[in-house]
Amino acid sequence: MIDVKDKQILSLLLEDAAISKADIARQVGLAASAISERVRRLEADGVIQGYEVRLNAHALGKPLLAFVFVTDAKPSLGFDTAAALSSVTGLEELHKIAGDDCYLLKIRASGTDELNEIIETQINPVQSVTRVRTTIVLSAVTERPCMAGHSV
Repeated sequence: MIDVKDKQILSLLLEDAAISKADIARQVGLAASAISERVRRLEADGVIQGYEVRLNAHALGKPLLAFVFVTDAKPSLGFDTAAALSSVTGLEELHKIAGDDCYLLKIRASGTDELNEIIETQINPVQSVTRVRTTIVLSAVTERPCMAGHSV
């Protein structure tokens, strides 16, 4: 069971995964050893699934963010569309979705030329793909890691 102190710890880790146990302890009001024990339990219980490094896409030359909606043929005759899409260049996320489309891809690219190349050479040729719609992000208003938008 997650209590108030666990929620405080999770909020601090979401804000900065590299925060020290001592800093968490000061902010939560527990001993560093108690923080270490709680973090180990949260990891063992699968609440904390891992720690990530967030990279600056602009600094890496990939400032363009696009969401690509893909529809595949029904039935796809045993073809694994998700597997084919999972190796697309610049892919950050791939989701099977409900609605008019079947898959949502979050793709980073250097610009519209590279995005077009990815769509034309890696997505459109997939044998089960019947439609591709693309939305280019003009600016990110809010981007949060998992659960940051919820009260932890």
